[in-house]
Formats: sequence, C-alpha cells, structure tokens
Amino acid sequence: MRMFEITKRIKLFAFDLDGTLYIGEDAIAGAVELIRYLKRKYQVVFFTNNSSKTADQVHQKLNRLGFDCKLEEVYTSSSAAAVYLKEKGIDNVYVVGSQGLRDELVSKGIRIVDNDSAENLIVGLDPGFNYNRIEMALSVLLKGGKFIACNEDRAFPIEGNRLLPGCGAMVGAISAAAGRKPDCIIGKPNVYILSKISEAFSLGRDEIMVVGDSFGSDIMMAKNYNCKAILINNDGFDDDSVIVVKDLKDLLQYIRRGK
Repeated sequence: MRMFEITKRIKLFAFDLDGTLYIGEDAIAGAVELIRYLKRKYQVVFFTNNSSKTADQVHQKLNRLGFDCKLEEVYTSSSAAAVYLKEKGIDNVYVVGSQGLRDELVSKGIRIVDNDSAENLIVGLDPGFNYNRIEMALSVLLKGGKFIACNEDRAFPIEGNRLLPGCGAMVGAISAAAGRKPDCIIGKPNVYILSKISEAFSLGRDEIMVVGDSFGSDIMMAKNYNCKAILINNDGFDDDSVIVVKDLKDLLQYIRRGK
C-alpha cells in the first residue's frame, strides 16, 4: 500500500510508546521529528500497555524526551483500567500492581482493599510480585470476584537491548492458581483503549491510523478495531493489510512523499 492512498480519511495517528517512540529513557531516532511533523496536519495521541505509571507520569516523560504533548493525548492501560472499573461499577478491589495503578484507581473513586476481603481483583505490572500476592488474589477469585487484567504482555524492552517480564507474567501465575482467565483484558490487542480514543475525538474507525512495533499487540489491536495500521519492523515482515516501514525516519519520508 502507498501512504497517500490510505491517509485521505485519516485524522488521527495513535502511537505505541515502548519500542516505537522510545526505549527506556531514550527517544528512538527520528521520533521527535516525526511527531512534530504529523502534528501540523493530524491529531496525535500516545498509548501504552504500561500499567506501572499514571497517564500524567507518561505525559511528563514524553515532554521530557522532547515530545510536545498534552495530558489528554496520553492513554495507558492503568488509566483505561480505572475508567473501565468506574463504567462497570466494579469496586472493592485487591490490586496486584504498582503505585501508579493504585493512584489511577483512587483518582476515579475506586476503593482499594489490601486484604482478602476484597470483592474483585485487578492485575497490572508489579515489580514486587510474590507468593503472598498470588495467595490474596486467589482468595478473591475463589469467592467469585471479577478478574480484570491491564494486559497480558509477555515482556517489555529497556535500554541495552534487554527485556523485562511484563504484566502477563503476573496474570499467568494468578490464572494458573485460580484455574480461570481474566474476565476482561484492558490493553492491546483488545480494543478498549482505541474505543476510548475514538470516543474522545469523535472519530470513526477509518479515521484512525495506529503505529506500533509489535504485530501481535499494536497491529492486532488496529485490526480488531478495523483501523489502518503501520508496523515499524526491520525484519522483512510482510502483510498486505499493513504498511511496513523499517524505522521512523523511513516513515517520515514515506508520509512526506505522500502528502
């Protein structure tokens, strides 16, 4: 596909963060220039499955790295999870996750219960994950509590070409103990975050372009929502339904040629 053939209706670009625009505390080459260029013509938002930080913390990081963005342009699985729980009336939750996730829940009026008397469970990335938390989570689920997961990511990239265990490691351990899968998974490749973006900007599915570095996560979310997608991939990946570019600098040149 050629870029100018599929961007005639596009009004908003939605960018994945980890591995697409930055790795750890370093912006990827060409990322800041690309976002600056796109913002002249399109709405741009940023989404991430990272549940360990609040949307405000991610917003501050983006600006620190040189990306000019507003808080309302940032969507995280932690902030989306808080909105989901509020929408569904799910309260009295035991949290497996970071302080960032807890802060997002509290900001939406969700009551956190730090013992096995909790009625529901939410699981995010938890660097302090241990056996006791599995035990508490299991107790909640054995009483029939709702099981909400921020995402099922296997791992995430950091500096030095390293991977760290993702939220999926916590979800997997609890699922194995309880013998059940989550009732809802907030993050990609599920479409809840995209639906919130579409709603906030009053856009149709064909007016959103998703950009990410993972076919199984970012691009599958776009496909599941019937959005267009661009995959940043330098491994020779090919799919007729997706634009594939090797890096962000190539993407910028591609967009400039098709304007």
